[in-house]
Amino acid sequence: MLVPVGQNLHLNQQIKSSVKLIKSKEAKVAALAVAASEIEILAQPKRLFSTTDQIRSSFRSLVPKSDLGSLIPGLILGDTSLQSEEFTIAMRRVGFSHLTAVSGANFALVAGFVLWLMQYLIRSIRTRLIITAIVLILFIFLVRPTPSVLRAAVMTAVLLAARYRGDNSLGLPALGAAIGLLVLLDPFQAIDPGFALSVLATGGILIMAPHMSNWLAKRIKWSWLAEAIAIPISATLFCTPVVVALSGQLSLITVPANILASPVIGPITVIGFVAALFAAVLPNLSSLLLLFTYPMAGWIVWLCNLGASFAVLKFSSTLFFSALLLIFTALFLKRKWRPLLLIAILLLSHLTYTKISWPGSAWQIANCDVGQGDALVINLKKSDAIVIDVGPEPSLIDNCLRRLGVKQISLLVLTHFHADHVAGLAGAIKNRDVKQVWITNNLQPTAAYESSINLLDKTTVRQVVAGEQFQIADKKISVLWPERYQGSFASLPGDGSAINNSSIALLIKTTKLSIFASGDLEPPVQELLTVNPLLSPVDIYKVAHHGSAYQYLPMLDKIKPSVAVISVGAGNNYGHPSPELIGEFEKRGVKVLRTDKSGGIAIAAPNKIRVTGKDWWRIRWG
Repeated sequence: MLVPVGQNLHLNQQIKSSVKLIKSKEAKVAALAVAASEIEILAQPKRLFSTTDQIRSSFRSLVPKSDLGSLIPGLILGDTSLQSEEFTIAMRRVGFSHLTAVSGANFALVAGFVLWLMQYLIRSIRTRLIITAIVLILFIFLVRPTPSVLRAAVMTAVLLAARYRGDNSLGLPALGAAIGLLVLLDPFQAIDPGFALSVLATGGILIMAPHMSNWLAKRIKWSWLAEAIAIPISATLFCTPVVVALSGQLSLITVPANILASPVIGPITVIGFVAALFAAVLPNLSSLLLLFTYPMAGWIVWLCNLGASFAVLKFSSTLFFSALLLIFTALFLKRKWRPLLLIAILLLSHLTYTKISWPGSAWQIANCDVGQGDALVINLKKSDAIVIDVGPEPSLIDNCLRRLGVKQISLLVLTHFHADHVAGLAGAIKNRDVKQVWITNNLQPTAAYESSINLLDKTTVRQVVAGEQFQIADKKISVLWPERYQGSFASLPGDGSAINNSSIALLIKTTKLSIFASGDLEPPVQELLTVNPLLSPVDIYKVAHHGSAYQYLPMLDKIKPSVAVISVGAGNNYGHPSPELIGEFEKRGVKVLRTDKSGGIAIAAPNKIRVTGKDWWRIRWG
């Protein structure tokens, strides 16, 4: 159910409201309910739910406001509400996102801790298991009884059953029975990736963890520590192939990073769980316990930040992925080839380290990969740039500008106020000095305009119109559109109407390159620009409106670009870029670069192009 922003609802509350039902695209969800009237609270949550809510809230308040602090509630309670978008993306990129999703491994660690503690207090194994089961039921409510949590609890019950019978060989049959029961109760589990990961994590704990734990116990003093290390490593190794298959990508640092992080997962989970229990009643004790987790959580954050700097390996086809698995299997089968495999992995890790792969020291113009949106960057000098549009998401443009080394924006241009061009503004200006901002004279949509102005605060903002010319460093900038009077574009036809046709169009010439950036202008305005004497042949054409089919082709003959850059999101619903337009560029011998295919694009010269690559092998000079 969707509710108004600012409306805080709690699990197990009873509410009353008129709703609008929207048909869901998901087969397992009949409809999405959108609140259409004021929400009336009929009854507050029951005591158990309100208590666990208070514990979660108190626990969140005890951790520091940092990536380290936001990680701890995620690791222990699956609560990622404190995590920044940037840190979440970094976690996903390195393959750490599973750490903050409550799984069978969390339950196994909590169960293992309780069983270890009970052995010193209670002699009966059966009684220990009953107490452990009760603790796990309470843990379910603490982390919220969502389907994925209940699924993980069932998997943990399998482990406890195997432990009770004292025969690990019973674990796999019990796991099979649990799988059958869960799918019988909810057939949609069979196509749920989370279900596959839960099964694999449990399988890893059943199959690999006992052997790894025994091996570690012979080398370290404490058997409980050996088990705490073995459980997350086993679960991670079993889950990694499916994570790779689902995401279609693998960072070469993922497996080693997870192995390096695994030894601290157990201690953080156990200490954090105890700290959470006392968070509401003895916050000082909880704070003291949490102090022991900070160095370990800091280790994971450090690994995450380091790993996020590495490029990811993306698989373009199932065939390639299958071939890669066969190659790796063959290498592992031959013992004498293992050193060669290690050398190859280290070499690839070095070659794909992003700081040496993109954008390169000679870049002049870069187009950030911001999905279905626009974000163009013109290099001025070290750490200074002109930025034209900021894409739809703050984290994407912020990450791109950080990789480009941009710390100051001498000129920020917002071509028009559609979300795919301005919604990322907060990320673009984050920790950066913005000298001045240019905007169009069409201030619609109003909400996007007002939001942008509020973010810019005291920054100098001016409306620019056709005919104005400026010099910034060695860049000569000519404003070709919009006209001074809004009537000149408001009445023009087009699929984006007045807002697209009010985009700022710039001709930028440097000592090395020239570029024409045209926002989302459509054929009526493109036709007018074709007869503009200021518009001349350029090296690079930033293609209008993400390469839509709605283009005035004679303009291409006027500007004669060597390179066409299309900023577009992969798998978008708009049909961008148009195959017909791509064909027109190819007929004219224009090199086409697309962010949906190549990722971020950095240009040093028309024949010197470097891309981040949607696939690792595309990191190259053109």
